[in-house]
Amino acid sequence: MRRLIVTGVVTGVVTAGALGCAATPSATPASGSGAGTTGATAAPGATPTPGTTPGTTPGTTSGSTPAVRWTATVSAEHMVNPGLRQGLARGDGGVGWVLSTNNALYRTDDDFVATAPPGDKLDPAIPDSLATKTYDHIGDIDIADGVLWAPIEKDDKESGEQVLARYDARTLAFRDSFVVPQHHAAFVTIDSDGVLYSADEFGDDALQRYRVVGASLEKLAPLEMSQKVDRIQGGDIASGAIWLSTDDDHDGLYRVDLATGQVQDVGAAGHADGEGEGDDAQPGPGDGVTLAVLAADAKLVPMRVITLIARPAAP
Repeated sequence: MRRLIVTGVVTGVVTAGALGCAATPSATPASGSGAGTTGATAAPGATPTPGTTPGTTPGTTSGSTPAVRWTATVSAEHMVNPGLRQGLARGDGGVGWVLSTNNALYRTDDDFVATAPPGDKLDPAIPDSLATKTYDHIGDIDIADGVLWAPIEKDDKESGEQVLARYDARTLAFRDSFVVPQHHAAFVTIDSDGVLYSADEFGDDALQRYRVVGASLEKLAPLEMSQKVDRIQGGDIASGAIWLSTDDDHDGLYRVDLATGQVQDVGAAGHADGEGEGDDAQPGPGDGVTLAVLAADAKLVPMRVITLIARPAAP
């Protein structure tokens, strides 16, 4: 993730083989389980042919069944405060939209305008317990079951330690955090079974997976993808897939099938001369998926939320 430092909204983040390492809690922990670290990474399999999953032929997902082709098209654009430029997520139950900056969380209305009441922002959002360890950059967030998950990075991309943190989605209060064995942490997303997904590298051919078990974060086998995806900025899960947003040569959007790892380039957010950022994915309308993607202009401003509708090809 390109490290553009923007201080606030413009005005008007495990050692392989370790289990159960201590979490980084807030000064006054909220109710709920603590956090920890995870086990060793499973040995990777053979590198699959681009455009395939292991044991398949190009353009297939299993055996000889052709992969369904998805295509995303832009349906709307919203200009947003240029400070809101890292990630976004929409929660149910009145949580609504929350957008992230390098070191803040802001709730917005449906037009992505930051709301004013107290409790609708957390700035700074990175607690001192992490900031003193040089964690300084929040990426693309996700919300599920009243919990906001945020990836928090430090500049050191060699040590292989970053952080996934939990916040209360309604109050935005920090809860706790988990050190994970990743060199980067551009995004985090969670599926309906409570499995977290993130990426170890900025460009990667696998997605790291974790599950909260008691007071620790258990490392699961990664999801091997059928091809490498470059310059990953965001990711969210909807309708059996993780939808990756990127800052590659066309700000491409990629659908990764959660069952097979099959990757499809489904389109672009546009404004490829600028910088693609995080995304949100929601099921619908119909059999489609609605994507909301943050995109910066080449001149840094304006900042936009691009809405796209992804649909499967007709049978």
